[in-house]
Amino acid sequence: IRFYLHDQFTGSNPTSAVVLPPLNNKTLFGQVGILDDKLTKESPINSKLVGRAKGFLVLDSLSSSSFLQSMTVELEGRKGTIVFHGQNPFTEPQREIAIVGGTGEFRNVQGYALTSTIGSEPGGNIAVYE
Repeated sequence: IRFYLHDQFTGSNPTSAVVLPPLNNKTLFGQVGILDDKLTKESPINSKLVGRAKGFLVLDSLSSSSFLQSMTVELEGRKGTIVFHGQNPFTEPQREIAIVGGTGEFRNVQGYALTSTIGSEPGGNIAVYE
């Protein structure tokens, strides 16, 4: 399975938001964000919708550019969800995040996904998950 996640944090239709600001202005430590991001088959935001990713991000490190990611993916035409959870060192070119479970046809799934931020678009970023 491969999909492109479109994280829109500004504009008229944001899909992610900061719900708790960082504890101080020197680091982002303590910042909490939520997301309900569009997933597409190809990288352009107007390509075929294949699902949604919903969850939260917590900037939980004082010493690195990393956040705790907990995200549930719902794919169009599939019965069930896939749950991703773990540290995401977002400044690394390629990251690995754990797949810790699922529901429906994805029940008991486990493994990992590789993710990379492949670009930006007005008001957001694009990441690929494989």
